[in-house]
Amino acid sequence: MLAEAFKRPALDGAEDALVLTSVFPCDSRPSQGEDAVATAPWASEWLRHAVAAARKQPALRVAQDVRTFADYMIEVVLLMDRHGHFQDDRDRQRVDALLERADKHRSAPSRAAAAERLLAAAGSPDAGRSDALAEALRPMRGDDSVVPALLGLAALPEGKRRARLHGMGMALLATSASGALNG
Repeated sequence: MLAEAFKRPALDGAEDALVLTSVFPCDSRPSQGEDAVATAPWASEWLRHAVAAARKQPALRVAQDVRTFADYMIEVVLLMDRHGHFQDDRDRQRVDALLERADKHRSAPSRAAAAERLLAAAGSPDAGRSDALAEALRPMRGDDSVVPALLGLAALPEGKRRARLHGMGMALLATSASGALNG
């Protein structure tokens, strides 16, 4: 699917990628509904195939991949826009609408997304020992203070690690709703 996505016009791909982020949200936002998008008359054939393929994958993995893909496609459109690629008025309107929707997409609360990833890691078969733990804190990129905590967490026995991940996820989820973060 990804190879086909890159053969399409960047603006079309970015618009479809943003639709996918609303169908497979990575945080606590409600989903638009896979069936609604798959049967919508405006949905491209690629988008329909992407939704069908995503249904067969783990939801959290799909949400993360879709979000990464959308971020990439938005950056491509921004770069093309900076270099004057979109000259047609209709394309300019589409770019403006895309960037407006992208701002909403990017402003999704990363604490809520991180909390849900922590809870998913706590529920994983190895209690986050594998890549689930690293993915859990992915939205907090660049925070080097997290590294020692991750190493300490990974060294804990499975039961304690599962309990700590769950506790951290619940605390982060509670603070994401209020906007406050207790240290």
